[in-house]
Amino acid sequence: MTCTGAAGGVPAQAVYDALEACFTPWKYSDIFPKKGLQYHNADVIRKVYVATFASVPVLRQVLETGERDVLLFTHHPVPPKKDETGDYGVIPPALLAAMAERGVSLFSYHIPMDCHPVYSPARTLALALGMEPYEPFYPQNNGYIGVLCRSPFQTAEEVRRRLEEVLGHRTSRYDFGGDALPGGQAAIMPGGARSTEIYRELRERDIRLFITGVTNERIDWVRAAHQEARRWGVTILGGTHCSTEMFAPRALAPFFRDLGLDTQYVPDAPNLDDL
Repeated sequence: MTCTGAAGGVPAQAVYDALEACFTPWKYSDIFPKKGLQYHNADVIRKVYVATFASVPVLRQVLETGERDVLLFTHHPVPPKKDETGDYGVIPPALLAAMAERGVSLFSYHIPMDCHPVYSPARTLALALGMEPYEPFYPQNNGYIGVLCRSPFQTAEEVRRRLEEVLGHRTSRYDFGGDALPGGQAAIMPGGARSTEIYRELRERDIRLFITGVTNERIDWVRAAHQEARRWGVTILGGTHCSTEMFAPRALAPFFRDLGLDTQYVPDAPNLDDL
């Protein structure tokens, strides 16, 4: 489907409608008050930038291009938490004013992206690792935001090394379930996995590796999850909140290309304290 407008632009409403049809946000609840369009600053879109968070560094990078009439699509509509025990950040008013002046719109899908069968952070990370997702798991907000996978890997250490290759930085490993991967199986839920109930389910399926984002035991909810992982013998790998979710917005390039729009990924620095 191509809907290119005048002078190489695409009507913004056509892009918004296509995103809504793809992600069906009405099916899901969310932790953020607004799903989809956050700030509408241009009636025509000439290019799309994608990122994990609408963070200050990401917004500055987009504004520094000097381009006008662009859309920033992010998984999270706000900056990340400075500390996983706190709240998400807010976009500074000066940046919001600059976005309005430059015609930079912001559109975000959080849980609708988490639950998407093609563009979810879980599925896209699995594919980046060379794993085969075969079943959704981890119910949340009226959908499933994780995946169970088969892989060619025989050990958790092999997966850890591969995870570091695709993320480009160090990771964490909490060896609660040993190194062997029966059947090459693993579970993936990027970002932050607060559930303490999944580890029994995973071990009952003989899945002994869980890959997520935030794993630092100084955080209360992480410590509680680790207690259950230790109890049921499930090893945990962590890759930070930002990095484990970055493959989802990057996967949207073909979607926007079909609308007649070029797409560029905006990198952001991961918080290694997540590990």
